[in-house]
Amino acid sequence: MAQMLDRPAPDGARSVSWPWYHHLLTTELTPDARTILEKYSGIAPEDVESHIYSVRDKAWGIFPWPCVGEFWFIRFGLALHPLYKTMVLPRLQAGSSMLDLGSCLGQDIRKCIVDGAPAENLYASDLFAEYESLSYDLWRDEDVFRPGQFFADDILADNDLFTRGPLMTQIGPGQLDIISITMFLHLFNWRNQLRAATRILRLLSHKPGSLILGSQAGSVNAGELPLKPPFAATAGIDKRTVFRHNPESFERLWTEAGAAVGVPLRVTAVFQAPDAFGKGVDSGFDISPKDKKYVTGAETRRLYFSVMRV
Repeated sequence: MAQMLDRPAPDGARSVSWPWYHHLLTTELTPDARTILEKYSGIAPEDVESHIYSVRDKAWGIFPWPCVGEFWFIRFGLALHPLYKTMVLPRLQAGSSMLDLGSCLGQDIRKCIVDGAPAENLYASDLFAEYESLSYDLWRDEDVFRPGQFFADDILADNDLFTRGPLMTQIGPGQLDIISITMFLHLFNWRNQLRAATRILRLLSHKPGSLILGSQAGSVNAGELPLKPPFAATAGIDKRTVFRHNPESFERLWTEAGAAVGVPLRVTAVFQAPDAFGKGVDSGFDISPKDKKYVTGAETRRLYFSVMRV
């Protein structure tokens, strides 16, 4: 399988000494996250923090993603997209379907449900099947977002495996009105981003206006970025890179993907406003100043995007 990373985790990746492993909750536990955990999930206020730590330890055991170390599973990135309130949520409330691809613990799905989207039209998918049960540990909503709406699948699998996988057989090609890929594509190099994009387009509805959207780490100067240890190399791969986009390269990627599968697209990609970046306002890199230089650079930006079928 052409997985983004091969398990087991690279040597040393599970160490809690990496700068992206935050030992204590600070700004990650937003008022919105606390409210949802208390009111939607029914966690007692005095138990919220211990509940989050417990889930994080389990998620770290599944795979030590930096986003897990940084508690991103209680941040609602999709809701911060400029189109969320004006386009995504109204469509969902009216009955449109949505897949959250690379869903982790389904935090964006739960935010949509809390905001009034019918749960039965929402789907989640991730590489790790264990995330389904762990998401229920976190959100305690098996009676709302029901089992069977999560699909463990590999978007980069060989074509025959992907075609026979749950996304293509249980949801089916051309069935999804909206696909969210928040903090997802930036895990891959250009070649695998293009492969993922063509697969995503196969799942998207044929109706004009069908929408792919999200946000991810970007760079003023686009290009392949070598990963640092411990993710610099995995089994069978001596050196790993990820492609960081600027708006122009992101549009080029999807133009190429659309041409490959014969889907006409309108692509929009913009950097987050510079005055918001680095101030704890959805920068995507809310970590302590002493660690920021390790994880980011002067060229790093948050990229918001939408890809619409026309």
